[in-house]
Formats: sequence, C-alpha cells, structure tokens
Amino acid sequence: MRDGLTPLKNDDDYRRFLDVAHGNEGKINVYIDHYNDSVLDWIEEEKEEKNVDSESSDEDKDSVMSDALSVDHEPDEEVIPLTKSDDPFLNYISVVPRDEFVDEDDDSDNGTKEAPIYPYHDSTQKWDTMQPILGMRFCNPQELKQLVSNYAVANGFNLWYEKNDKTRLLVRCCKTSEGKAACPFRLWATWMSSEKSFQIKSLRNEHNCARTFKFGSVVTYSWIGKHFVNDILENPKLSCREMRDKVGEIFNVKVSVGQCRNAKKFALNEIEGSLNTHYEKLWSYGAEILRANPGSTVKIGTDTMPDSTIYFSRMYVCIKGVKDGWIEGCRRVIGVDGCFLKGICRGELLSAVGRDANNHIYPIAWAVVAVENKETWKWFLNLLLKDINMGNGAGLTLLSDQHKGLIEAVKERVPDAEHRQCARHVYANFKKKFKGAAYRKLFWRAAKATTVQRFEGLMKEIRAIDVQAYDHLMERDPKSWSRAFFVLDRSCDAIENGICESFNAAIVHARKKPIITMLEEIRRFVMDRMYCKRLKGQKWNLAICPSIRKKIVDKRKHLRYWYVIPSGVQQFEVRSVHEVYAVYLNQRTCACRGWQLSGIPCIHAMAAISYLNENVEDYVATWFTTEMFGNCYKYTINPLNGSEMWPSWEGQPMLPPKRKRLPGRPKVNRKKAASEKEGRHTISKKGAITKCSICREPGHNKITCPLSKEGPSTKAKKKKGKHVPDVEDESEFEIEEMDEVENEYESEIEELAEDGDEPDQGQVDEQVEPAVEPAVEAVEAVVEPDEQVEAVVEPDQEQVHEPDQDQVHGPVVEEPAAQPVVEVEQRAQPLKRKRKYSERITKVALSRVVNTKDGCGLSVNKPVTLE
Repeated sequence: MRDGLTPLKNDDDYRRFLDVAHGNEGKINVYIDHYNDSVLDWIEEEKEEKNVDSESSDEDKDSVMSDALSVDHEPDEEVIPLTKSDDPFLNYISVVPRDEFVDEDDDSDNGTKEAPIYPYHDSTQKWDTMQPILGMRFCNPQELKQLVSNYAVANGFNLWYEKNDKTRLLVRCCKTSEGKAACPFRLWATWMSSEKSFQIKSLRNEHNCARTFKFGSVVTYSWIGKHFVNDILENPKLSCREMRDKVGEIFNVKVSVGQCRNAKKFALNEIEGSLNTHYEKLWSYGAEILRANPGSTVKIGTDTMPDSTIYFSRMYVCIKGVKDGWIEGCRRVIGVDGCFLKGICRGELLSAVGRDANNHIYPIAWAVVAVENKETWKWFLNLLLKDINMGNGAGLTLLSDQHKGLIEAVKERVPDAEHRQCARHVYANFKKKFKGAAYRKLFWRAAKATTVQRFEGLMKEIRAIDVQAYDHLMERDPKSWSRAFFVLDRSCDAIENGICESFNAAIVHARKKPIITMLEEIRRFVMDRMYCKRLKGQKWNLAICPSIRKKIVDKRKHLRYWYVIPSGVQQFEVRSVHEVYAVYLNQRTCACRGWQLSGIPCIHAMAAISYLNENVEDYVATWFTTEMFGNCYKYTINPLNGSEMWPSWEGQPMLPPKRKRLPGRPKVNRKKAASEKEGRHTISKKGAITKCSICREPGHNKITCPLSKEGPSTKAKKKKGKHVPDVEDESEFEIEEMDEVENEYESEIEELAEDGDEPDQGQVDEQVEPAVEPAVEAVEAVVEPDEQVEAVVEPDQEQVHEPDQDQVHGPVVEEPAAQPVVEVEQRAQPLKRKRKYSERITKVALSRVVNTKDGCGLSVNKPVTLE
C-alpha cells in the first residue's frame, strides 16, 4: 500500500501481481473495483441482479464471469477430445449415453414418462470390482453367472443358485440344512420381453453373513480355468497341486485337486481352440509379410489326409532386409541349429544365424517344423541357399551340432561347403566313454591347435593313454572339429556353435507361445535389433568394431614373451623359448595359421607389426570394419498391420499338427549331458562300476547279490582292539561241496514227502530225524569246538521252555497250546565264510521238512534261522 493502488489492466500487470504475491509468502492486499467504474454504481447493479427471477440462477457462474474476463484458450478445432478411460474402476459404474438407447421414432412430446436407462455389463472389467446392479443387462445368463462368481469370491459370500435354467436365475446366500436362505441377499434375473437381454429384475444387496472360503456351485472348474488360461499357456506343465495353491493364494479360495484337474482340461481346450485359429490365420500372416516386405520368402508346408483334412507341417520365413544385409556385410559363416518349442505348440524351431562385423549374432532365417529330421533340414537348407545366393555352398562355412539328419542333409544339399561340427558336442559324446582331466585337457588343446603338426602331437599323447580314445576321436572326422584342418580366409576360427545358442536363449520366452505370437515376437526382435544396431554403429568413431579391438588389446599383454628378428622386407622370424614362426606382413600370413583363420593378427604377427611401430588395426580383415557393420544394418524390416487388417484367405483352414505320443512315460526334465554339473555336495557315482561286498564280483551290490537272497547277509564287523582274520580267500571246492550236500538233502526230503498216508506226531518224529541228522552233522563239522551256541526261546506269556545245549542242533517240537517260536542266536563273535554256507544248508533242510506237500511237518511257526 506504500506505492498506492496498482490497477490490473493487462497481462503484464497480472504477472507482476502474481510475482508480488509469491514474494510475500502468498499474501497480498487486494482492492476489488471495476476500472473507471464507480464503486457505488457497481453495488447498485449487484442488488438489482439479486432480484432477478430464480430461474436464471441455474446458469453456470463460471460462464457469466468468462464474459467479463479476457482469457486465452485453445481454438475449438485444436481441442483434444476426451477418450474413454481404460481404468476398470472408472468404467464399471458408467452407463451408456441416453442417445444410444432412445429410438429414433420415439416422440418425446407424447406426454409419456421416459423409461429409465439401465447399464450394460462390461465383461472387460477387473474381476474383483464386479458388482450386481439393479437393471443391469447381460448378453446371456453365462455372463451373469460369471459376475456372480467374481462377486462372491471377491467378497467371500456363500452364494448359491435356487433357480438356474435358460430363462431365469435366482441367487441366494447362506444355504441352511433345510434348503432355505439364512441371509437377506436375493438376486432375480430373467430375459427381457422387449429386447434380447438377460436383466436383473430385482436385487436386495444386503448381507448379514460371515466370510466363507469354500464355495459350492458358484466356483466351478470353468471359472478357475478361465482365470488360468494365460498361466497354462506359458507353462503347460503346471501341476494340479500347484494350481490349487495358486488359487488359494490369489483368490483366497479353497478348491480340490479334482476341480483344478478339470480346470486345466478346460483351459487346454480353450487354448487349443485359439490354436486352431492361429493355424487358420497362418496363410494370412504369410501374405501380410509378403505385402509389407516385397522380395521376402515365406513358405508353408501342409500334410493332406485321405479325408481331405489339412494339417500344418512346416513354415519358413526369411525377410528381404535381413538377407540383403547378410549378403553385403557378413562373413560367409552360418550357424544352423534346432530347438524345441516349450509351450502348447509342439514342434521345433530351425534357425540360421550369421555373424556381423562386431562378431555378434545376425539372424538370417527361421522355420517351424513338426519334427527335426533329414527331410526337414534338407528343405530348410534348400530355401536358405536360394535366398543368400550360395548355390551348392562354394565359399560357405556351416557350423552345427552332431544331429545325424543335419549331417546327411549337408552332404547331399551343400557338398561344396565346409561343415564344422561343434567341438562341445563332440567332447560331450567323448566324455561318456573316456572320463578324466587328462582327456579333457588334451582334447581341447587338439581342437584349438592351428597346425597339423601340433594336432598330431597331441593325438599321440591321447593314444599313449588309451588307443580306444584315439580311435574314437579319429572316427569323428577331425577336419570338422579341429582348427588345424579348417579352410583359410573365412575370418572365423570358431569351433563351437555358440552363436545359435545365444539366439535360442534370446527367444526362449517366445518359444512358449502360440505359433503366430512366437513368429511375431521373433520378427519384432530382429526388426528392433537391426534399428538399434544401426544407431549404435553410427556413433562409433573407430576403424574396426569394439569387440575386435578388445581382442587385440588382450593379446598385447603377451608381446613381451616374443622376440622379433627381421629377415627381409616385411619378413620376420618371431621366436619364443621353444617356438619359432615365420611372419610375412605383405602376404598377411603367419606359420601358425592363426592369422589366416581368424582374420585378426595373431600374437606373432602383432609382435612383427609392433617391431615396425605400425598400427595393428590396419592389418585386420575388412570384414571387421565399422563400414561393413553399417552395411549389415542399413536395411530395415517394414512394419506389419494388425491381424484384423491382414489379407483374407479363402482356402481350406489348416489344423495344428497331430501329436505323436511316444512309448513310455513322458520325460519332464531335460536330459543333462555328461559334462554338466549336477549341483551335488558330493561327487556323483554315475557311470561307475559297482562291486559286490559279499561275492566281490562286479555288476551288482550286496542287496542284489544271489548269495543274499535266502536271507540278509551279515559281514564280520571289526571290533576295536581285536584282530579279525581275513575270510575273503575261499576255495571254490568248499562252495561246490556245500551245493552237493544241499542237493542230496533236497532229494531225501522229496522222497519223504511222497508218502501218501498222513502220519501222526510219532511218525513225524521218526521221519524228520533221519533227514535232519545229516544236516546237523554237517553243521557240527564246521563249527569250531571252542565256539558256544545257546538257544533262546521266545514263548507266549503262558509257558516258557528253555532247552538245554543238546537240543540246539535238533528239531524242536512245540506244544499245540503254547506254540513257542524257536530262534537260535549266535554269540557276538565274527563268522567265517565256511560256517555261513553250512548254516545256509541247515536252514534250507529244516524249512523243507517243515513244509511238505503231504502235510507232515513240525508245528513250528518259523524255520530255524542261524545268524
């Protein structure tokens, strides 16, 4: 107020007004008055406005003020229209505008009362926000049942259907034992008479019940299956118990394993129905790729059944921009490999992957086949070679695993190409038969050897260890897995097919999805990768690519171990302690062949180049320059339209490939290679030869030993402070003698059992004693005199019999009333091998006497057992 009043005439005055207010902590003294207008006149005008009719009070006050104030606003043609929100909470109570429900021929002036407007059900609403509303309309009763189930589960209401048919639905809450409702909630819905809608006619949305966790007919297997379609699509091997736990965790509902089993079947049927749609639209998808990217190659193969049904067989995709980039900027080295599809779609994904100038993956083509065999690989290679203009493969190098079908297909279709096999797969098969650190070290040194002389020296060391190991490796054709025999001037010394493994790992999540979704994710992955790599390469201010430069930097660390002796113009002899190599810089060759194989100067060439104080990067092959990198990614993949805009296909629809069930139980876990770690805390005995601790024979253990079938074998335990004699050296004569005695007693027992008359107890004793006495004598013959045996009788609680020492080796007859069980125990002394066979014969003889086919025998519950 010190400077007087400052009128607000324009925008500049208004901005200064705001600045003063902010500088004074948001406080400022304001005198309100109209400029050049009398304050008294303004008050009189406001009094007159208050006396105006109340109907004018409905006018928007903001619009009245806007007439008096000058406000900047966007022109009407630039205002962005409001769009419908995707928030479920904002949409679930929204109603359709009135204009969409009023018929055009309605006459609003006829004096009749307008009909109320009821909302339509939004099926895209979030499940836990759905609530029934009076008058809500549905397409069919199933939509209302889905809402009722979601409403019950979200709030824990124990709803049940009192009436449930095609035309009506009555929902109650808390069913009692008498079949009545204990809660006031009631929902009644029927079909509308004026339109084709299922409507909630009456609703009493009141509850006085407690929350429940078990729902009856409201939570069905179909309701569970609809919520788990995406989960099962990503993980078809989801178990029923895991699904039950997830249902309890997500929905707070208790369901049975049977419900989850039926829900999984329902979800799989839903997925298979969508899969049929996927395979039907494959023709349209291929046509869309050809429309957006002219010059691309898309081939679809089918199998026609006798009933004219068409099944999917294979599909090949190679886009124009990708193959043009490989032709102009990539080395003539391609890795081919196949991987399994992990989702609901069965089959394999074949891929051809190149290497760009930075030594990274460059996907060229991919195909989906029902099975990986010689025929499918030959078909894939034929299309691939046509796209990249390689003919019969002259000047081309292929890297692959040891798949037999692929090897045969390469021999037939690409006879002029160099075929390298992944050394890791060769070693994995080699390790199954020949294990050991010595084999591992020598194999990888032989695989990485760049000269034939070095390779032959290492193979001689393997042959000195085991001739069979040497023969095994030579049968695998070393020309396919050792650098010593690789073709020169390919600028690639790779012995592993890791480039394809990297591509398979990059698309591992896409391989779990339906076929068109998977193919689209692979296409988008390659399209986005080409764009990002092009932008990345434009930022490099280098002559060669960064990864190649890093290899050169790593090699520089070993230059100090080499001594260079010049011998002519750009000719050098590079020496180390025991190695000498000739280097010709003008020819870009080294005697070690490493420079010619990789295209990057080896350590010997780098020593000679450093001797001349020249830049090593000037001697790198042109395949690794940033210019070649730009040629790889200067082409693009044109975008595709949405599926609703794909070209239509009027031919016969195509079905998914038939599933072939293999014999035996399906394998769940992947078969691990012999070289993979098992994650144990102890070493694995897999592949080790077992040796029995009883008979000392290989091939079985003591549990499956033939000598332990008659009873559990006990080994002599060594006690501390006492010497136990060694019983391992037994003569075969004693074993054969025991077998002869056993056969002799078996024949006598069988003659005894052939008597037709059933003897009495006295006759039993007379017949048993002659048969048992030889066996008892055999036992007494091998038992040492100083050993003592005592008999322990375990009778019933009524009678106790303790036989003396003379009754131990003879049969014991029990009285019918008590029927004691006789068991003979040896005192805790170490047994010898010969006594064990004697005890075995005695036991067999006594058991045969007791159990004869004519019924005669001893009344003994258990046969006599000597331990």
